[in-house]
Amino acid sequence: MSIEKIELIDGIKKFRQEVKTSFHMPGHKNKPNILDEIGNNLHDYDITETLGTDNLHFPTGMIKNTLESISKSYGAKKSYIVVNGTSCGVISSIMACTSPGDFILVQRDCHKSVYNAVILGGLKVEYLYPEFNREHGLNFSVSLEKLEQMLIDYPKIKLVVLTYPTFYGVCFDIKKAAEIVHKYDKILMIDEAHGSHLNFCSKLPPAAERSGADIVAQSTHKTLPALTQSSVLHVCSDRVDVDKLSRMLRMLQTTSPSYILMASVQRAVEYMDKYGEERLSKNIEMFRIKTKELRDLGVNVLTDEFLKENGCHAFDETRAVISLNDVGITGKELETILREKYKIQMEMSDLMYAVGYITAADDPEDIERLFDSVKEIYLDAKNDDSQNSRVYIEEFPHLTQEISMKNAFYSDNELVTTEESVGRISSDFIIPYPPGIPLICPGEIIKEETIEYAKSILANNINVNGIENNKLRVVK
Repeated sequence: MSIEKIELIDGIKKFRQEVKTSFHMPGHKNKPNILDEIGNNLHDYDITETLGTDNLHFPTGMIKNTLESISKSYGAKKSYIVVNGTSCGVISSIMACTSPGDFILVQRDCHKSVYNAVILGGLKVEYLYPEFNREHGLNFSVSLEKLEQMLIDYPKIKLVVLTYPTFYGVCFDIKKAAEIVHKYDKILMIDEAHGSHLNFCSKLPPAAERSGADIVAQSTHKTLPALTQSSVLHVCSDRVDVDKLSRMLRMLQTTSPSYILMASVQRAVEYMDKYGEERLSKNIEMFRIKTKELRDLGVNVLTDEFLKENGCHAFDETRAVISLNDVGITGKELETILREKYKIQMEMSDLMYAVGYITAADDPEDIERLFDSVKEIYLDAKNDDSQNSRVYIEEFPHLTQEISMKNAFYSDNELVTTEESVGRISSDFIIPYPPGIPLICPGEIIKEETIEYAKSILANNINVNGIENNKLRVVK
């Protein structure tokens, strides 16, 4: 039987018919009233650099004025719109703050864009591993004591790159972290891809750009009502060379930036300035009511109180992180049930959790619908005698870096089976996607337990980039 091939436009139409409520990026949640006139008249905004417009790389007019307004909203020294996605902002930031051969300290569960910057910038890397809780299958936070010890043990480190908040909404004490980094005269770069909204609501953890970070990269399209691929970069101190950063952005960004994306960033920031506090506060109140209801039933759903009891500093209460692992439903299965039965689309899932974004574009009724659906799924599963066994997420692997990431990536390589790869040096990334956090990086020696964990992820229908048809690339 032949399978019908659906191309892009029809596929998008099909998706829209299948999804009633979205807890997936983009942050505008496809609601026309949020995008306002931009969404209704995209063709009018699709212009380019010409007489009467401006130039993103050398702004002197309308773009310059918009960037100054964004800086004011975020309390930054200087802000940039990034139209190549936050990955471009992260790479530009890291390369602007370093030179080839420099050492950087990286939170090991960071996004792959950080590792790409290591390769492109010819950098050397040391890792700060997060604190892992096996019972709940989560990296709870980074230890600030370990952060300080790393800076003592490795004085050559020039830049510290941390993720705040994590994909799961976990936040460390950003102000104290900044104090520690600056105590040793290092630069602090924060990947705040999941936190561009923190600035706009007093009920949320503090924003990195107002808490001592030197440079901050944000995905406005994730948690603000901006169009996909639009991002912002904030310089917050004199420790960052803005001239070098501008040159890096000119090198890595497109020379034909989308005015649609840039306009959507302006619109999103204006919307949050006006409505962010009110709308996010209402959503957080509903979130607290419904998460308490689920936790009282016995459902493992993350809350600020629960995480603080387990040693975390704070939690972003716009993140729905839900596990039905106790009743034998994996995170991927929960995501699938929500989509197929309830027409609710989550952002991502792993072996244990389904994760959803709550933004200012959502209404309290959307949140209520999500948690009521989870409650129904949980109660049905609890009354089902044929429950599956629990699954576990393993601690982030500590692998040995045998050769540099750059040399491994550019090395002569070969495809081998996963079984044959054990003990070999990887020449590529092995990355569950989303969230885009590498299990294995180029140059690391592959361990059997890491391969077995990757296979367990694949067996649960979760994408793992770098493994295809049971093969991966290793250094010859």
